[in-house]
Amino acid sequence: MKRFIFCLLFLGFFNCTGICGETLVLSTDDVYPRSTPEGTGFEDLIVKEAFQRIGISIKIVSLPAERGVINVNQGIDDGLFVKIAGVEERYPNLIMVPEKICDYDFAAFTKNPSIQINGWESLKPYHVAYLRGWKMYETNIKAARSIITVKDDDALIELLTHGRVDIIAYELLEMKVRVKKMKLTGIIALQPLLAKKDMFCYLHRKHANLLPGLVQSLKDMKADGTHQRIMTNVMEKLE
Repeated sequence: MKRFIFCLLFLGFFNCTGICGETLVLSTDDVYPRSTPEGTGFEDLIVKEAFQRIGISIKIVSLPAERGVINVNQGIDDGLFVKIAGVEERYPNLIMVPEKICDYDFAAFTKNPSIQINGWESLKPYHVAYLRGWKMYETNIKAARSIITVKDDDALIELLTHGRVDIIAYELLEMKVRVKKMKLTGIIALQPLLAKKDMFCYLHRKHANLLPGLVQSLKDMKADGTHQRIMTNVMEKLE
């Protein structure tokens, strides 16, 4: 009997180390204050905490948006954050963790103060650019005078500052931080927003068993104040 109990305890320990001690690789294309190379952005910290609560550590890598989605769909990486709902419709090996990480303000920016917009259709007369792999823009910006897609943030901003496009589509908070950090002048955030959306973490379908635990972790973090505390701490440092 003692030997039987010992075997059960041993197997339980083995299973826990095999599952609880697992490290997953998640990619993101977000930048400060949402994500940083050191993993101190508010999205980084929220995702890390959610996985930690179910006994899993994660490694965060920075990849261009399109490459990140492809890598997870092919099983090269384990997951990615943050994306709008519905990405799995085009990438069948992705599954969404159905509890949002944060919100995204999808916005348009220009250096021409005479430009006015009101929704996606109002972009038609203009030369527009956005980041390759941003599904919100790929889906909604289909008719414009011209459309340019680029792979990184710096190239996108250069298109606008050098006058090669009239409008760039980007995220409001990240652009405000970049404008301040790079001491850019004359860049205007057009109103109203193009869209405001809930944003989610995605996993490769081989990790489908993790979804219930992650959903509960995120709900618990919001209920116990951890989620808001992370957001507040990062944004206070930004101020």
